[in-house]
Amino acid sequence: MVNNVYGHETTGSLMTTDYVAISDTSNIEEAVQYLRDNVQGKKHIHYIYMVNEEEKLSGVLSIRELLLSTNDNLIKDIMKKNIISLPLDLDQEEAAKVFRDKDLVAIPVVNDEGYIEGVIHVDDIIDIIHQEADEDIGMITASGKEIDFHTQPLKAAGRRLPWLVILLFVGLVSGGIIARFEETLEQVVALAFFMPMIAGMTGNTGTQSLAVVVRGLVSEKLDFKNTSKLLVRELFVGIFIGVSCAIIVWLIAYVWIGSITLSFVVSFSLLCTLIIGTLAGTIIPLILYKLKADPAIASGPLITTINDILSLLIYFGIATFFLNNLL
Repeated sequence: MVNNVYGHETTGSLMTTDYVAISDTSNIEEAVQYLRDNVQGKKHIHYIYMVNEEEKLSGVLSIRELLLSTNDNLIKDIMKKNIISLPLDLDQEEAAKVFRDKDLVAIPVVNDEGYIEGVIHVDDIIDIIHQEADEDIGMITASGKEIDFHTQPLKAAGRRLPWLVILLFVGLVSGGIIARFEETLEQVVALAFFMPMIAGMTGNTGTQSLAVVVRGLVSEKLDFKNTSKLLVRELFVGIFIGVSCAIIVWLIAYVWIGSITLSFVVSFSLLCTLIIGTLAGTIIPLILYKLKADPAIASGPLITTINDILSLLIYFGIATFFLNNLL
């Protein structure tokens, strides 16, 4: 690896110099012999690269294509000239996207003048994908991207504590909402039984949407068409999930309490909160992305806390509105 000269987490730091390049004026027999003489000690040689008289990258052939060609063919007549290459300073995550889109096992890295500097193999990209996924998971869970099994307790706590302190104060808003609707709770105590379920389900569906969006932003280009399509899809997902869960909860509430009105309040509240929770988990990371912030910062705990507040407001708001019918 050439990892001490180029920028951190760039293609230059990721590439290897284990590749075979030959003049594009050679014939097949010369290329095969050159490959035999220079392949020793090199791993993962899938392609042979061609350079022109100026030593700039001009073509590429897979080893299979090279071996299946007749000896009287010239390299420049059969080589592929439409070369997929990567610049030296490209972020490794962007390089991973190129590998995924082009379905290649190796891609050359060239400098600004077109000279080949090295090659990146798909094995290295797989490691990068795992690394980036671990970082995203760490940020989604607000646990910190640099925490692993070997991190010291105080250091791990220090990296996680700021998020939790912020969410602690945000969570106090939930307590204020409950206090605000204390009179409603006193009159209809049964509402308290369904309160954790309403808040929990809303947070769960929001976190699911967040994970889908963060994962999608790694592999998809965000434009108006894709954004609109995603929002419409998640709206329908929220409606479908909300209606399904609302029907189940209505049946449970009616069997347990025997009140059609209270069952309606609980089920309708759940329907509304699940739709809003799904949309919140979708919209927040998209907004952060448009603001040039890392969408993974919209962590699961943050989405859950926001959805807790929204769900309690909706739940007690609907209950208060129908209060006269509940009594």
